[in-house]
Amino acid sequence: MVALVSERTVGKCLRLFNHIEGVRMKIGIDGSFWASQRRGYDRYCFELARELDTLLPNAQFFVYSPRSIKLPIMSDRWQLRTAGSKLAVSPISWLKIVGSYLARRDKLDVFWGTAYFLPYLSQTTKQILTIHDFWYQISPKSTHWLHVLAQRIFLKSEIRRADALVTNSQGTATRLYSFTGHKSTVILPAINELFQPQSQSQVDPVLQRFGIDTPYLLNVATWEPRKNVGLLVKTFIGMKQVGLIPNHKLLLVGKKGWDYAYIQALIADSGLKQIIALDYVPDEFLPGLYAGADLFVFPSIYEGFGMPLLEARACGTQSVATDITELREAGGSDTTYIQPTEEGLRAGILAALRKPKTPPKSTAMPTWQAGAQTLANIIIEAAQR
Repeated sequence: MVALVSERTVGKCLRLFNHIEGVRMKIGIDGSFWASQRRGYDRYCFELARELDTLLPNAQFFVYSPRSIKLPIMSDRWQLRTAGSKLAVSPISWLKIVGSYLARRDKLDVFWGTAYFLPYLSQTTKQILTIHDFWYQISPKSTHWLHVLAQRIFLKSEIRRADALVTNSQGTATRLYSFTGHKSTVILPAINELFQPQSQSQVDPVLQRFGIDTPYLLNVATWEPRKNVGLLVKTFIGMKQVGLIPNHKLLLVGKKGWDYAYIQALIADSGLKQIIALDYVPDEFLPGLYAGADLFVFPSIYEGFGMPLLEARACGTQSVATDITELREAGGSDTTYIQPTEEGLRAGILAALRKPKTPPKSTAMPTWQAGAQTLANIIIEAAQR
């Protein structure tokens, strides 16, 4: 079920909530992987949590994390539970040991496991689990071995323990059912209102701020093997060497993840000043970078959805992306889809650059409000069981 919720459903959700006879519902949220620079999983869950505050005005929220983090809402209804950070070998181990203790002590009605894993709680606490992707199944060598090991050890049992499952795309929902036989509710990622077509007067100050000249190709992704940034760099270097894109630069936006030395070495050995790495860029500047690009290029091996592709699309930027179901959900019909190989990427970039620039199609985008309405309904129905 995709998260496009009618007003009737929302009304039913709120009426159910009001029948809890004045008792303030206690909702726990796993914030163990939330970061100050939010992208991907943590952006998805943080934004949905923020919207829950409005939809569930009588709830009390507890966010569990091994370190101090910013809460979605600054309110006396939101509390951060953090302790034992020195004992946390990883967010997963912390959640299983310290997080379980803290959440049991809070006597929660519902716990939302925002990414793959759940604490060990009383049976009276209903648990909702979000599954973002299946990297450990699809391409285990392209992600960190500890994440692969943890998901192989825990994920199937976590899915069985959950009272309700949420996935972030229809593609992920289909894979979940194929791998485990379990159904889920789809809540699509959304984007905030910053991401929309930009005028030249909006683009120019952003490019000047970062010292960027046009024309350029853009990639927004963490530097990790699974994101295939290395393939993009290698392809760009090869295209430069044979004069296919003599004037274009390559702009890389994103934090360095694990095993990124290969990418750094490729850039250094190429000697090309046309490859520019900006690291993390705050959201306020991203629309200008998207809109200023000739192409947004996203050659990931696999994605659970692909939020940067949705952002580029919202800004009206022509895009090239890997041809998988999940990215087609994010990229729509205007994106040029390719196989994630050097040959496929080169052909896709050239084909997309030859396309005439046209105004973006008016297409309805998912919203955080609609997604949170669906999540609120799931939370309340779980608590009523």
